[in-house]
Amino acid sequence: LSMLTSSKVLVLIGRCFLLFLLFGSTVSFAQSYVHPDYTKDADGDGVPDGRDKCPRTPKGEKVTPFGCPLDTDFDGLYDYQDNCPTEPGPIANTGCPWGDRDKDGIKDNRDRCPDVFGLPQFSGCPDTDGDGLSDNEDNCPKQPGPVENQGCPENKDIDGDGVTDAEDNCPRTPGPKENKGCPKLSAEDETKRRKAFQNLLFETGKAIIKNSSYVSLNGLAEVLNNNPSANLVLEGHTDSVGDDAANMTLSNNRATAVKDYLVSQGINSSRITSEGFGETRPVADNNTAAGKQKNRRVEMKIKYE
Repeated sequence: LSMLTSSKVLVLIGRCFLLFLLFGSTVSFAQSYVHPDYTKDADGDGVPDGRDKCPRTPKGEKVTPFGCPLDTDFDGLYDYQDNCPTEPGPIANTGCPWGDRDKDGIKDNRDRCPDVFGLPQFSGCPDTDGDGLSDNEDNCPKQPGPVENQGCPENKDIDGDGVTDAEDNCPRTPGPKENKGCPKLSAEDETKRRKAFQNLLFETGKAIIKNSSYVSLNGLAEVLNNNPSANLVLEGHTDSVGDDAANMTLSNNRATAVKDYLVSQGINSSRITSEGFGETRPVADNNTAAGKQKNRRVEMKIKYE
């Protein structure tokens, strides 16, 4: 009986040993195997790609346990994109609270004249002559006149061009009636302006003007020199690819780059204004490559006082 029992024990031990040989190594392999997604870290932020919700974070940025850049003020803009990372603010103002530059009590985002002290009833614009029309809508802001005459005295013609101020889009600068009282560029100067717009190119994703654009920009500088009463308005725009705030910044920087170059060519900076609008004013369909190309632009508008 004891020999029979001993043989059963030996058989049992043998079976256990076989089971160990068969399954022990498999368990060990399973315990040591790690999926590639949890060994790779494409952006080098210390969070493996399998757990990284933002796998393309710029190098060196601090991140959350899920791999996304920090947003300290919780305003929807990552700190590295936010001009005011510790104060919540709208994307349209690059993460900063709206200020009040002219100290008139009206926040800049609601102030139609953010750099001039104004009145609430005119959305922050002044009415210097007190005629009920704000200066920005008044063709004669220093002379009171009826609203129906665009704020000018009846039949007044300040610039003496034969176009009454009420009908004159440039009441302080003489111009022909067919151009609503504004000066006209010569055909040659208008061609130069158009070429400057059409030939303007930047390095991809940057506010660096390509060398091929400078000849046409020099032509635009000539236009301004030929027309000393003309001012230039530069408006930067982007397509819809990328982050809203980044596009706003890029469009502004590109418009500024054009202004800076023209100033370097001798144009007085007071004659040029520049502003960026990001992707907010498309002129074509952003769902097509051709449309996106048209939307990436810096518009160049001649303006007279």
